[in-house]
Amino acid sequence: MVNTNPSFSREELKSFKDISFKLGSNSHLVQAAGGNTSIKSDGRMLIKASGTWLINSLDKDIFVEVDLNSITEKINNGKEDNFIDDIISKNNLHPSSETSFHALIKHKYVLHVHSTTAIANAISQSSESDLKKYLDEDFIFIPYCRPGFTLTMEIKKLILPSTNILILENHGLIVAGDDIEDTYKLLLKIHKKLDLIRNKKLAFDYFEEITNIDGYMHKNADKYKLFSTQNEKLFSLFSKSFYPDHVIFLGPGIPTFLEVKEANEFIQNLKRKNINLPPYLILKYKGLFENTLAIPAAKEMIDCFLEVLLRIDLSKSLKFLSSQQESELLNWDIEIYRQSIN
Repeated sequence: MVNTNPSFSREELKSFKDISFKLGSNSHLVQAAGGNTSIKSDGRMLIKASGTWLINSLDKDIFVEVDLNSITEKINNGKEDNFIDDIISKNNLHPSSETSFHALIKHKYVLHVHSTTAIANAISQSSESDLKKYLDEDFIFIPYCRPGFTLTMEIKKLILPSTNILILENHGLIVAGDDIEDTYKLLLKIHKKLDLIRNKKLAFDYFEEITNIDGYMHKNADKYKLFSTQNEKLFSLFSKSFYPDHVIFLGPGIPTFLEVKEANEFIQNLKRKNINLPPYLILKYKGLFENTLAIPAAKEMIDCFLEVLLRIDLSKSLKFLSSQQESELLNWDIEIYRQSIN
């Protein structure tokens, strides 16, 4: 195999891509085009490209090489950028929207995942203090802000040279290090420490025959029965969005309805206005319905949402994204580009 990235040794690239593939293959850590990984050497950085899937790390060209020194200078000057002008590689890929925080963190390797356990434990008013009880490692807790350069500037305020664990409120987990295997093991350790399933008993079997919703299929597999819950607080969360990729691939909250008639009227109204139908709907006590045209990314994200819901502490005061924060994501050029690829 020809090494097309001479800044990095063949052994480094192999190990880096192997770990990236492992992360992308674990749906509890990475879903669809989410998450990103990077490696640095000699003033250059290789990072996952925007809109690509980590699960394809071994068999597709999903990484883009960029000028690390140039990006670092832009960060130091507070200059927001898409870093297109800093691309070195010739594969017509765009750098990840989160390239800037990979450049800011000085460790050789940076692994960023949307860990379902980290998200579930980072969406309440008391998350930071609770996480300190659960974890015995030092970490930095980053309050929510839009991914990309805005997030990087927030991290810049709080990070130390030694920082190698960052938990992002309503977003995910970053682990960094100078040995790829050790960094990966630390990431798994944190993910597992936070893995507490709290709400499995709130699932509910709905036995009656369900009238079809036009263009949608009832998801009646056992794992989706949580969406038929009779718990009012849990049901109220179905129409909320707690993290960015939920908004991007599922929309700003899943529409919920009390009756089939109400859902069908909603669908017909969208069709009259030529508005795309949402990938999922929920009927109270009856469960989840999937659009027959739902894309693979949406299917991965609904499973992510399910896993987060199973782990949320319902006794806490929860924080979800505001309509303004949702709008920031949906109208962001970088996310529009990422959606277009998927």
